[in-house]
Amino acid sequence: MAPAVPCASAAAGARSVSGSNHRLFSRTTTSASRRKLLKEAVLLRAGGIHHPMPLKDSPPPGPEKAGPLQHLSSQPRPLSLFLRSVRGPDPGPPPQLRPLFSPTTLIIGDSITRNIRFFNATTCCFPGATVPVILGKLPGLLQSLPSSITRIVVHVGTNDLAQGATELTKSAFNSLFDFLRTCGKSVFISGPIPTLGRGDARFSRLLLLNTWLKPACSALGFNFVDNFNLFWNRPSFFKSDGIHPTTTGSRMLAANIQHTSINP
Repeated sequence: MAPAVPCASAAAGARSVSGSNHRLFSRTTTSASRRKLLKEAVLLRAGGIHHPMPLKDSPPPGPEKAGPLQHLSSQPRPLSLFLRSVRGPDPGPPPQLRPLFSPTTLIIGDSITRNIRFFNATTCCFPGATVPVILGKLPGLLQSLPSSITRIVVHVGTNDLAQGATELTKSAFNSLFDFLRTCGKSVFISGPIPTLGRGDARFSRLLLLNTWLKPACSALGFNFVDNFNLFWNRPSFFKSDGIHPTTTGSRMLAANIQHTSINP
């Protein structure tokens, strides 16, 4: 009977080893299952996989709660959709900025006024305009402008004298003056600037117009802006055509108009 003892010990040892292996296998299986569940949960949260079956230990939905099968896209969400969900709905284009102060001065004229700008002034430039053209534009323009406009500056006449007709130009100015007297605004007539290198005849006609405008404006209570002497023999004030002002010339013209309109 003595030899049976080692057999019992061996059997007990075998059972002990078998039990240890079983527990090790069980822990390994449990760890693998947990890792799998954790991985699936992370992927599901990121929207990376479709999980048609409920997770383990999750009760199946009742018949009232069950809905159509939803397939989660395996493609990542576009960045624009993600940003939109974070930022909220698109607010649309930004509102247009309005000037802090309403304009008080209207400057209207031919292409000489193209770059005339100063504080609280709005400029309406009509290239090639003559005196009758400006007269035709003014009524509708004044109706469209804000009531804050209290001064009108008119610069025109160069194109009228390009082909001569000095007396016709004076007659057109008289018609313009008749309208300006009834507009209810302070009126400033900006005199012509001389030409540079365009011939003596054209220069003389502009000088005669400038000489006539000054007393005519004074008699009607208009303010006259004398630009002739300011531009006379100033090549840096003129472009190559000898008619239109350069940036420097436009700046000088604007300063002269502004000074006269503020200090009539």
